[in-house]
Amino acid sequence: MVERIVTVDLGDGMRIAASAEQQGPQLVADESVVAKLTAVTTPIEKVSRDILEAVKRASPSRGSVELGFALAIEQGQLIALFGKARGEATIKVILEWSAATEAK
Repeated sequence: MVERIVTVDLGDGMRIAASAEQQGPQLVADESVVAKLTAVTTPIEKVSRDILEAVKRASPSRGSVELGFALAIEQGQLIALFGKARGEATIKVILEWSAATEAK
């Protein structure tokens, strides 16, 4: 596993650096890669929405789900790795749901 620093475009001219691990043996990106944050946030939103809906269908009176995502480079693109998050540079999403909140 090779970790690389990737520039992430937040929009509005703002950028941050993110540590991402390279997937596979072949070099697929270099330091000049600039990734769009939506390449990571859009899949996280979809996974989060689907899991929250599954929790609601299970009908608990309360629920909490913690999701972990790591960042990786695959074919020159920044991606979110679901379930592989470990350490400080990961994205942690906590979904909470309450039947009382839903009724309002």
